[in-house]
Amino acid sequence: MCPSPVTNKANSSTILYYINIFLPIAIFFTFSIFGYFLFSRFKLKNNRVGVQPTKNGDLCSIWNYDGKIAYEDIVAETEDFDFRYCIGVGGDGSVYRAQLPCGKVVALKKLHRLEAENPAFDKSFRNEIKFLTEIRHRSIVKLHGFCLHRRSMFLIYEYMERGSLFCNLRDEVEAMEMDWTKRVEIIKGIAHALSYLHYDCSPPIVHRDVSSNNVLLNSSFEAFVADFGTAKMLDLESSNQTIIVGTCGYVAPELAYTMVVSKKCDVYSFKVVALETLWESILKKSYHGCHHQLLW
Repeated sequence: MCPSPVTNKANSSTILYYINIFLPIAIFFTFSIFGYFLFSRFKLKNNRVGVQPTKNGDLCSIWNYDGKIAYEDIVAETEDFDFRYCIGVGGDGSVYRAQLPCGKVVALKKLHRLEAENPAFDKSFRNEIKFLTEIRHRSIVKLHGFCLHRRSMFLIYEYMERGSLFCNLRDEVEAMEMDWTKRVEIIKGIAHALSYLHYDCSPPIVHRDVSSNNVLLNSSFEAFVADFGTAKMLDLESSNQTIIVGTCGYVAPELAYTMVVSKKCDVYSFKVVALETLWESILKKSYHGCHHQLLW
């Protein structure tokens, strides 16, 4: 017995009804699952910050490194931060040279024990991590990682063979290698870094402590701006009032009475560093020029 046309029509309507209900739901769940796996894969591929707990439950994170690293690895490589590995001492911490298990040489900026317990230094430490994980520029020192541990706190930087510009300018042997061309390139590198911070970052970032101590040089005398512990994002809708920070002699004089931070503060400090970098060469050129005239 053949089904009646009315029955066929009813069955078709029922099927179409269920299709209209369940097909969008099925499509939605399919795309949701596909999107979830795609996002997870993308996040895994692009997440360069692998924060993992160490044996003591503290945070130790490092970028651009294939293996795992923990606080104990750093201690072993520096023999518990032995003075033999120390390459510099500052007001708030010491810098150590360390070789990771993969063979990569890095610089460790470790806070002194008392400074690590000071809330102000802790804020500066975390501030530097925040900024250097968000900005990327060829003339800004690379942060490879950091460690927050009960015993010590340190930052893991790209290693700069020649140290600070300040030390190079005051070392007779190093200063002799820095001819006029190298010094101009150093100044250009600093200028490019500040231009990036002021105009390519949104919101703009003011370093607030541009000095020859905070400019590092690699083996080719290329300059890298470092130490972002006092850096500040400019709020375009506020007055940007702040306390005075920076290195004496490099701080813009108007900051003392306006207490307002701006890009001009970095520009003033940059001019001081530029003059400091070129001054010796200018004096030498002037001396040789006068000596030449005297000979005639």
